[in-house]
Amino acid sequence: PLTASSLGVGLVLAAALACVGAHADTPFPNQPIRMVVPFPPGSSSDVTARAIAQKISGPLGQPVVVENRPGALGGIGMLAVARSKADGYTLVVGTVSTTVVPPIISKHVPVDLFKEFTPVATMANTPLLLMVAYDSPIGSVADLVAAAKKSPNTLTYGRSAGLYRIAMEAFNHEAGIDLLGIPFMGPAQAATELLAGRLTVNPDALGAAGPMLQARRMRALAVLGSNRTPSLPDVPTMQELGYKGFAFNGWLGILAPTGTPQPVIERLHSEIAKAAKSPDIQALYARLGMEATVLPPQAYGAEMKKDAAKYQVVAQQAGIEKE
Repeated sequence: PLTASSLGVGLVLAAALACVGAHADTPFPNQPIRMVVPFPPGSSSDVTARAIAQKISGPLGQPVVVENRPGALGGIGMLAVARSKADGYTLVVGTVSTTVVPPIISKHVPVDLFKEFTPVATMANTPLLLMVAYDSPIGSVADLVAAAKKSPNTLTYGRSAGLYRIAMEAFNHEAGIDLLGIPFMGPAQAATELLAGRLTVNPDALGAAGPMLQARRMRALAVLGSNRTPSLPDVPTMQELGYKGFAFNGWLGILAPTGTPQPVIERLHSEIAKAAKSPDIQALYARLGMEATVLPPQAYGAEMKKDAAKYQVVAQQAGIEKE
């Protein structure tokens, strides 16, 4: 027989199940989203991530919180996200240096990019520069090569990202010189050492270096990518200086743990694409010298595989040994 007690329990259970069902049916997102940046604050990755995170928070109806997790060639941040639940609430900002490069230059890579992550969208392409302090006696790439040949094993560069190391070792190989790579946790630390006179040259993204260039505290010797950048029209590319085929371009993108539902990936991609094309983000990118290039998931995945193959060949030619 149905008693008041059993009826009460039944009503409570039914209510609880209804709540569970309603929660399961709630469209994504229904809680804050964490966006991990595998670099310290102040890097171009960090600046871009924070701008995009703020922009997509409104349309998504949830805060998108940026969390800096630098270290281990980006491996600390990448691993944290790989181990997270594949539900779209934990994302990571991917760069060339934190995705395709680590397996090429490191013996100990904590994650498998193509097995443990699924691409969401690229956010931007970013030009890379080779810079010196503004008062440096080195006025050109030719000056740098001459100085390096005159004083072997003494001139240095900042090794603050994996792609920068590959680019500079390729330069060493092609120029027949031996600039020494000094490792740093992130680009901001390397830039500080360049300004202090403890580094000879430093490769970095235009976005991070822009303020120092404008303040005449640094000078750009060359663009490491394949094209000149509109914000520095007088700075030549390495190809123009005689280094044929020399092209190292940076990009920023968003990755999620493998297994994240496709509708969630599509929603995130849609909002990131709209954000990157918005006037205020376009204005930010213009100040940073970046290009708003938003690739869909499949194209982003293909781009990573293409870069992985390219830089593997570069590393072998330059004689880079895994550490």
